Amino acid sequence: MMMLKLTPTAIYEIVITVFLACWFLATILCQFKETRISWFIRYKLDLFNLIPLWTFFAPHPGKRDYHLLFRDKISDENYTEWQEMDITEERTFWSWLWNPEKRDKKILSDVVQSLVSSIPSYRERTGNLNLLMFSTPYIIVLHAVSHYKRRTADCYRQFMLAESSGYQKETTPSLILLSVFHQI
Repeated sequence: MMMLKLTPTAIYEIVITVFLACWFLATILCQFKETRISWFIRYKLDLFNLIPLWTFFAPHPGKRDYHLLFRDKISDENYTEWQEMDITEERTFWSWLWNPEKRDKKILSDVVQSLVSSIPSYRERTGNLNLLMFSTPYIIVLHAVSHYKRRTADCYRQFMLAESSGYQKETTPSLILLSVFHQI
């Protein structure tokens, strides 16, 4: 009989290969609907959250676009027209290589989404949105709006968040939030 002698390197490679194969199999099993086995793997075996859940566009893909608008109050009866502040950008051919504004736009877009998602909880807890003005997302949006294209040094600025249905242009944007006037 021929004996197969395993070296420490071969044992190490076998253990790593089995571990990675099990991890891959567990990842595949956990990508589908909540089944008993995926629940067991995710909540009983995966103590360190090593099993990824890749739901890039599911189960709730982004179907809405948010618009950030602002206007200035110059005097008691004198207001400027609403202007939209770009929170997204058009992609150009060179965007993959040179896009210095990408982080700023991404941060503002994420903060606007965070602000929109926090509105229902503020409405539930307090019954009104007055405390929302003290939240971090509100203050960040106010800061960005306050520093965007100032016309005069001493005026009041109001911002509005609106929501539209993505590429469906036949629906008009709906109002989500209208701020009070803030001195800038």
